[in-house]
Amino acid sequence: MQYFKSAMFIPGKGQAYTYSEATDDDAVLRSLTHIPQTGEISRIPDPVVKRLFMKERLQACPAEEFVALWDQPA
Repeated sequence: MQYFKSAMFIPGKGQAYTYSEATDDDAVLRSLTHIPQTGEISRIPDPVVKRLFMKERLQACPAEEFVALWDQPA
């Protein structure tokens, strides 16, 4: 399993991070978006994007970071 994140600024909310959990052949299994400044987490258990796109632009992240956010209570 591989885990990646990317960042984008959202006006009025702050920095948003999009995380992806993917298999070793780059198939995306689930993803989430986290905005730390507001505490918002949007979980996507069956994402529309099924393959990693522009993988070279994504930052690798530890599995624990993804799982900790995924498991937070809603």
